[in-house]
Amino acid sequence: MNNTTTYRSCSRIFSALFSVLLLTFSVASCSPDNNEGASAGGEGMKMVIKVDGVIGTEVIQPVSKMAVASVSSTMSLTGGTTAGNTSGLTTASGFIADAKAEQAPMVAAVGNQILKSAIASTGNLNNNLIAATQPMPMGYTYRILIYDKATGLLWKTVQATSGTPVSLDAVKGGTYTWYAYSYNNNETIPEPANTASPSIDTAIDKDLLYATGEVVVAKTPQNQQDTYNVAITFQHKVAQVSVKVDASILAEYATINSFKASFAQNNYLKKGTFDIKGGSISNLQVISTTDIFTTLSPTNVWEANYYTADPAALTSYKVNIDDLQVHFTDAAPGVADRNLATYNGAANKPSFTYNFTSPASGQRLLGVANLWYMLTSKRILHISNNTSYGYALEQGRSWAFLNAKENFGNLPTSLVKMAPWTSGGGAWIGGNATDDKTENWVNYSASTTGDNNIINKINPTDASKKPDIIILGYDVLYIRPAVATALLDYINNNGIVIMLLQDSVGTENRSFFNSLFGVSNITLDSNGSGGAMYPLVGTDPNDKILNGQVGDARGQYWGEDAGTTLGIVNVPLSQVTVYSYGKAINRTGSNSGITMFKHNTKNFFYIGDGGFVSNGDLTSAVICPFNYDATTKRPLPKPYGDAGNGYTARSKSAYNSIVMGNIMVWAARTSEFNGFKPWKYAAPPTP
Repeated sequence: MNNTTTYRSCSRIFSALFSVLLLTFSVASCSPDNNEGASAGGEGMKMVIKVDGVIGTEVIQPVSKMAVASVSSTMSLTGGTTAGNTSGLTTASGFIADAKAEQAPMVAAVGNQILKSAIASTGNLNNNLIAATQPMPMGYTYRILIYDKATGLLWKTVQATSGTPVSLDAVKGGTYTWYAYSYNNNETIPEPANTASPSIDTAIDKDLLYATGEVVVAKTPQNQQDTYNVAITFQHKVAQVSVKVDASILAEYATINSFKASFAQNNYLKKGTFDIKGGSISNLQVISTTDIFTTLSPTNVWEANYYTADPAALTSYKVNIDDLQVHFTDAAPGVADRNLATYNGAANKPSFTYNFTSPASGQRLLGVANLWYMLTSKRILHISNNTSYGYALEQGRSWAFLNAKENFGNLPTSLVKMAPWTSGGGAWIGGNATDDKTENWVNYSASTTGDNNIINKINPTDASKKPDIIILGYDVLYIRPAVATALLDYINNNGIVIMLLQDSVGTENRSFFNSLFGVSNITLDSNGSGGAMYPLVGTDPNDKILNGQVGDARGQYWGEDAGTTLGIVNVPLSQVTVYSYGKAINRTGSNSGITMFKHNTKNFFYIGDGGFVSNGDLTSAVICPFNYDATTKRPLPKPYGDAGNGYTARSKSAYNSIVMGNIMVWAARTSEFNGFKPWKYAAPPTP
């Protein structure tokens, strides 16, 4: 970057005062190297050197409409195999990746909107937007070499720091050529050994910034003070090669015990000799580099930055995942330990190839691999009545939450990564934008016909339509014997059942729970009323029902919808995790049973309210406790509960939607790793 500066002060009084200040500052700030005679012949002339900033080299030629950079991989990508910056297209599940390549100025951050907004409809780049100047961090070092233009001899050299101006005495009538360079860090920069023909070696582990310009010191009347500002704007002379692997989403499902990633070839990175006066790099040499990451990261995110003196030759680079030993936390112990890098055979290790268009110095050539675990799509059987309240999450706001890709989907921002059951669809097999009633819903009837309808859905002729998860909601009041038998067989074969039950304390329901627990003393208590607010119990931050991916409900409440609450009495406490009992804060009476629990060894979750996810009325204190933000698609607490026992109506919120969201995450994960279908990685690895 060339800078030519001449500046003349007009005020003699101000200049005299400024001269004294600068002289004092000069003594404190100037590096001692080659600074002899700093005042000799100065005649009141001052050269003040400071850094204005660093400019990113622009992309120097048009690019196609596709992108500046692209990525391909040997493994399934969320956006397909070529469009590296597009996500949400794949229906693949299991261990997959969301990979991206980005080619941007080194001063720009990952995902920089300057780069993205600069791609016009013609596919060209607006270079003015790309090359914006950014400040140099305070305290970063640089060296400046100043030569007398007339003699070509070195006049002065100092090491200085960004943010601290340097003041030097200058000679009237002199013309100076200056060269400044920096490693873009705070390292000490030694004086070149040969100042007549100065040069330095570039490195693969540090940047190289450079600027040059000229200062003409005019002849002025005797005793007149002049100040000449040298404002340095650096430019990068090498390109940055950045590799990032983010396995934080994979780590939600598995503990990472070892990790290694490497360049596929050892010749991607080069150093060279930089001619300080000529501003060019020669004598290019390959610096053999293969290993990128070899140790664990506490955040499960790895980042590495390298530099190359020959960016034009680096139109692509390939990164291999050589080792990825994990322990899946939800899988059966015998199959939980897997090396995902070699599971499909050592010859089929995951790899990512990042491609760039006409790379140049000053650019950041970034390759990102976000390693995910994507749950497979699941089928839910909903059993409820045919009303708009969505009692079993089959329609209405509860279904809208469940079906939204923002919550269960393959978007980078999805709360739970889950494959769509059809391209562009939701994660729940058979569902659509409106409901999940076409083939996955039974309108409950307490009759033999109703029983058969449920049983035929639990055990369909077409095995592919067997539900992964069953949800029972209002007005399922009775677990009749035939249905009870089918449900218990389903549960005992690792099916997932979420039972939202109320009202009936009859023989059928007692028999079901006695069989579930293998006891004979279970009784039921139907008590409470709409608007009752039950405290959620438990403070464990690792409990995924109370503090899961959808939200934190610890220390909060759930609200009863409309009818009575059904408590289960004499539950064997060693078999369950209890989430609520029967004492509501706004009631004087109490239900004697447990009103919410999860079985510890069977895939069964119970809530004593058939309308737990009832939705529709947004303001009532006694009905529809499920709340949902139609814009963000996220569940919300609802101010709820009628007045009683000193409680002010709607003074606290019902967390039904957050709890149910966490339950559905539990159900999806349990079905994936411990359901009745074989887990994708249960089979032995390929040799």
